[in-house]
Amino acid sequence: MDGTVGVTQCAIPPGQSFTYNFTVSNQWDTYWWHAHAASQYIDGLYGPLIIHSTEEPHLTEYQEGVIMMIADHYHTDSGSLVSWYLSPESEGTEPVPDSGVINGRGTFDCSRDSQALFPTGNKCNNGTPMPVFDFMARTTYHVRIINSGGFANFQFSIDNHNLTVIEADGVDMQPVQVQRLPVHVAQRYSVLVHANQAVDNYWVRALLNINCFNSPNPALNPSIQAIIHYEGATNTHPPNSVDWSSSVWVAICVDLTLDMLKPYFPVPILPADANYHIDISFQTTSKDHVNMGYMNQTSWRPLMNNSTLFQSQRGISPFDTSSQWVIPLNATNGVQLVLNNLDEGSHPVHFHGHVFYVLGWGHENYQPGVTPLELVNPLRRDTITVPAYGWTVVRFMNDNSGMRAMHCHISWHSESDLMVQFESLPDRIKTMDIPSELKSMCAASNAMK
Repeated sequence: MDGTVGVTQCAIPPGQSFTYNFTVSNQWDTYWWHAHAASQYIDGLYGPLIIHSTEEPHLTEYQEGVIMMIADHYHTDSGSLVSWYLSPESEGTEPVPDSGVINGRGTFDCSRDSQALFPTGNKCNNGTPMPVFDFMARTTYHVRIINSGGFANFQFSIDNHNLTVIEADGVDMQPVQVQRLPVHVAQRYSVLVHANQAVDNYWVRALLNINCFNSPNPALNPSIQAIIHYEGATNTHPPNSVDWSSSVWVAICVDLTLDMLKPYFPVPILPADANYHIDISFQTTSKDHVNMGYMNQTSWRPLMNNSTLFQSQRGISPFDTSSQWVIPLNATNGVQLVLNNLDEGSHPVHFHGHVFYVLGWGHENYQPGVTPLELVNPLRRDTITVPAYGWTVVRFMNDNSGMRAMHCHISWHSESDLMVQFESLPDRIKTMDIPSELKSMCAASNAMK
């Protein structure tokens, strides 16, 4: 039920439906669902998925919960932008967003539309109200922050209110207090916010980190805002609160440092009995002169009317190595990956089906056996930022059978085929009971040709 087109299923055909049926066991915290076909989720096909449990370690520390989905926003449909990006005209420069939203709402100065990289000429309304979150004094809020955008790294903050981080990507954390929180694409954080300030209105700020863009967009105001409204405060004026003076993390495109995030529940890390070195790069194709993404020397091409999971179950091997880099993991227990970024931009690398240990990252050359790694209660999460011209070392336990995708979650990079797959426990895959409804979507897709 992973949902990745060409990997675990075919796409849901137009006019049809499919019900995802899965069992949640010993798992809770903040997730999200979204389309995994082409660039569809950029156009709004996404939402939060929150799992609650009485086992949550911070359950008694807050009284109310709030979801804040932050996203960059494009005023042009994603299909048109992908066509431009995957053409020689773009020279590999990603489309820069025109604005941003919090829970699907935002404001935009319509006079700037003509300055946009892709002016739409659409009707524009300057009167859209900002999102407002109602707070009650002396109450502690569990705020779940989800970056559901396609490209931008955000710096999230709330004026006058510290953020106590208690979760990252579905893993509970030992509490750590920050004023400003970097959130890359697909990452999720839970923070505790104490409503302990004077009864008033305060700005919520989600600042698009323009330092991570390769080009400017004159139409973009990178400061995306919402309002915290204390009960009893006037509704007639916008906040006059002031942003934090701290500029920590604003100028760089990386996550909170590894020494800041420590899992609440330590999980012993097993030694690695398999090691892989993965170079992340972009290369211009000689035929079309288009900048495509590569994991080592393979640029992934999705199977349109089949999936590698179905092929694996039928024992088809090897896969088409010209477009599918599939790493088989048989009786392997611990797998260590060195993710080496040869690109000038950072990459939020997301792993399906596994949570990995993050053992280290840096900008210098990684030297196996020499560069120190964190092996005592290291950070665990499912989306980690690999810094520009840098490296990140992760390790995971090969304990979840299936075809597992690992890819950059910047949508433009996914569309340029920056993905690799892990065939976890192929002997078990052969015994999987895959629902016939899942396979029938492939047949339906073939029939519509």
